[in-house]
Amino acid sequence: MAEHGALATLKDLAEKEVEDAARLLGEMRRGCQQAEEQLKMLIDYQNEYRNNLNSDMSAGMTSNRWINYQQFIQTLEKAITQHRQQLNQWTQKVDIALKQLARKETTFARPGRHCRNGNPRRHCLQKTASIRKRWMSFAQRAAMRKPE
Repeated sequence: MAEHGALATLKDLAEKEVEDAARLLGEMRRGCQQAEEQLKMLIDYQNEYRNNLNSDMSAGMTSNRWINYQQFIQTLEKAITQHRQQLNQWTQKVDIALKQLARKETTFARPGRHCRNGNPRRHCLQKTASIRKRWMSFAQRAAMRKPE
């Protein structure tokens, strides 16, 4: 009976690790999504600003105003470059979190655990795939939740 208790404890710990990894993946995806939205807003603002510049140029403008436009556009380009770098970092974090979740989930749902009962190998693989899908679905739902 003590062996069963120890196995149950190990199973609970493994499930908690998988849940934690899924939660982390959700947080990373949320961060990545926010970075994408911020980058898109900056690019949209840059396009709008360039359109304003074009219309002001066709109407005529002073050299000081032209210099201000140029400086502001350069500042926007730097901000866009920085946000692209941030987005790349978030994408890497998502990839790492996804791999961690897959590793934890695979450890938790090894096919051998399901096959000890004499189940055919195909059934074992289907069961493992089903568990993986369930955890990936959990991670996606966690990513959709608003942070508290």
